[in-house]
Amino acid sequence: MKILVVDDEPITLDMIEQTLTNAGYTVIKATDGYQALESIDRDNPDLIISDIMMPNMSGLGLLSLLKQFYFSKIPVILVSTLDKAEVTLTALGLGAVDFIVKPINFDELVLRVKKYSKKENPE
Repeated sequence: MKILVVDDEPITLDMIEQTLTNAGYTVIKATDGYQALESIDRDNPDLIISDIMMPNMSGLGLLSLLKQFYFSKIPVILVSTLDKAEVTLTALGLGAVDFIVKPINFDELVLRVKKYSKKENPE
């Protein structure tokens, strides 16, 4: 299973990559929404995990474009330091399948990824 992880913080990006790679997933990285769009076209990921607050294009902007123009069926999990009901509701209303608050509990992240995996076991 290929997972696209989008975050502008290199440390967070690397920690998510290491966690998911250790769990048996293939990870593709992007640092903003525009790189993510290029990666989606090129790599055809099975799942997207995206931070909300990023320069150039936010995670909400990426999600909105995916749902509006790409008619994407790719599940998207959004991640943010913003732990507010309105942000969560906006993310879910735009089509996110889940929302994780930073700092990330990596065991929880793996469990949530498994929930949205196309297969019960990673490739």
